Amino acid sequence: MKYYRPDITQALIHLTGDRTASNGCSAEQALQNILKEGKIRGSNSTGFIKGPNRATCFTEMPLSSVKYFIKDHYAQHKYENYGIAMHKSHAWNQGARPVIYLPDNEGGWIPDEEKWRLVRFEYGDVDFTHEREWRCKGDVNMAGGGIYIIVPDNAAENRLRSSEQHSSLSITSFLHMDYLNELM
Repeated sequence: MKYYRPDITQALIHLTGDRTASNGCSAEQALQNILKEGKIRGSNSTGFIKGPNRATCFTEMPLSSVKYFIKDHYAQHKYENYGIAMHKSHAWNQGARPVIYLPDNEGGWIPDEEKWRLVRFEYGDVDFTHEREWRCKGDVNMAGGGIYIIVPDNAAENRLRSSEQHSSLSITSFLHMDYLNELM
């Protein structure tokens, strides 16, 4: 399926956030850990994931919209301009799928083993559809697919490059969100 739509991208983005209060890990440190391990670890039911399985969360929003998703503009999460972008086909091949937006009381038909795909939606009250979320059951291995590293600026890129903990990954490029946001 190859067609052009400015509201759809062929990349899935996983942003990291400041978790210093819960586990002592800044958004940059979380990204360093992802690069070191070569995989994005799925979250469990202590957050927004339903059912017994962990899941890795992504957004398919265009890069030009990410600035509205980070903590300065979006109070629902504490994401920052740190993360990973990968081709949708790489994530798809590992089981990533678009989520199902439904009221919790209408999701009974979904087996417990698949509830990781369910995101609560209550029209006029709870609405995360703007996130254009995709999830993958469990962890996502980044080996074998070219990835882009999302950073706020050149200084952050230099810190990550100097750590050299990601030499086994195929990094296509670094995306400087401060610069991209200036242009948009």
